[in-house]
Amino acid sequence: MRIPSVVLLQKTPPQNEKTVPFKEILPMKLKNQVSGKGGATNDVACLHEMSVLFACLKGADFVESACSKEITSLKKCYKGFLDTKSQRKVDDKSGSVVIGQKLNPKQLNKYLRLYPNPE
Repeated sequence: MRIPSVVLLQKTPPQNEKTVPFKEILPMKLKNQVSGKGGATNDVACLHEMSVLFACLKGADFVESACSKEITSLKKCYKGFLDTKSQRKVDDKSGSVVIGQKLNPKQLNKYLRLYPNPE
């Protein structure tokens, strides 16, 4: 006997919430501090400019004088990246909060100390 393909595509029905009780394994509250281990980000600087430069160099048989415009564009982009990175580092050390940017672990721990979880 053949099983129709429609039967095989049917999904199992969702479980009934009343028959599956919720079991709290860990307490449902935030900790009073964060570690900061996972906060390291690998920023890729000027990837587009670098790929344009490599394409130009490949087309010009790796003669740098033919791609001077792309080289200056890459240098300008990288200088801007270093400036923003150093400014972010100064902001992190000063402890000032910039609206629109993510909080670093020090700033987040500072706010969590102000508003701890009740015991």
